[in-house]
Amino acid sequence: MTQQPVRIIGAGIGGLTLGRCLLKHGVPAVLYERMPSSPRHGYGITLHASSYRPLLDILGLDEWTFRRRIAVDGSLGGIGNIEPNLLVRPGKVDWSSFRAHRGKLEALLRQGLDVQWGNALEKVEETSSGITLCLQNAPKLESVCVVGADGPHSSTRKSLSPNTPLRVLPYVAFNGRRQVERTLFDSIYAPAMRGSNVIETKQGDVVLNVSVNEQQRDTVSMGWIYSRPAKGPADPLHKPYRSVSGVTHIPEEFYEEIEALQELEQPFKEVFNAEKLRTERVLHWLMRTVLVSHQGLRALAEKGVFFMGDSVHAEPILGGEGAGNAITDGIQLAKCISTFGPSGIPAWYDSRYPEWESNVMKSEKGIGEMHGI
Repeated sequence: MTQQPVRIIGAGIGGLTLGRCLLKHGVPAVLYERMPSSPRHGYGITLHASSYRPLLDILGLDEWTFRRRIAVDGSLGGIGNIEPNLLVRPGKVDWSSFRAHRGKLEALLRQGLDVQWGNALEKVEETSSGITLCLQNAPKLESVCVVGADGPHSSTRKSLSPNTPLRVLPYVAFNGRRQVERTLFDSIYAPAMRGSNVIETKQGDVVLNVSVNEQQRDTVSMGWIYSRPAKGPADPLHKPYRSVSGVTHIPEEFYEEIEALQELEQPFKEVFNAEKLRTERVLHWLMRTVLVSHQGLRALAEKGVFFMGDSVHAEPILGGEGAGNAITDGIQLAKCISTFGPSGIPAWYDSRYPEWESNVMKSEKGIGEMHGI
């Protein structure tokens, strides 16, 4: 295999997993990330054993140590426990699933990797000898193996496959965070959560989710999600074509729906308080899926550009398994590259694509089942 490094666009969970696994296999790689290196992604995600256990050997950690290192309550000795019975739709969640702090997971994966921060991909140019990357803060780079791991809004994909659509599902979702004093957490949240790091309830077709982002001795960072099916094209809270900046534009109707919630028990009553939410940062999420065609992937592979994770088969935040899929893709793609070189990736696509396609469909079904559709 050529000694030219694999160039990975995106230093999220998928890109970092790929880079760390390539490092383990002795294959050089460089990651290019558009964001600066400042701390980010300070929130919890759910990981399942099927995705994280194959990673343990790469990291040289046993399961207990791994969970303690990155669990949302790890600083206090926890391992991120989730109680499936406290969820509206447990799905794949079982006793081995746990809530991980995404920032801590990424920091662990990043160890030993060459990450070029603040280096956004502007475009990809095709040349007679391969591919040239045009990066924001670096000279043009020629490469024979580029991997787009830059998420559902992938600049790599948009540059070479601009007509691949993002499908916005007909659901309304809002998200926020709140810092809670330890005494309040212990008196209001903890009794209902019973050692779990996430709890849900449902009123009609509205699902309310409250979760721990990070526990510290004196404060606890909490996250919440309000979601429901859209009520047709006139729904004031469903904005499938909103701009990127529209993520923080919250219609008054959202607060009216919060006020209309009836007889909530704790901690939902404390969290879904319209008066408090008006003073906090609320985000309007869109539930999206992406699936690049198998034929399109093979055509781009002939040019030396490959994809993995959300950049090629994105699932919605609710009902989807984006983090686990990114880890699995990273592990398997690294094994493929280290064994067969980039020329083996089309065959890897052939083996993986049916599952990617099936998982996107399952995720759309999953978010429907969560809301009673």
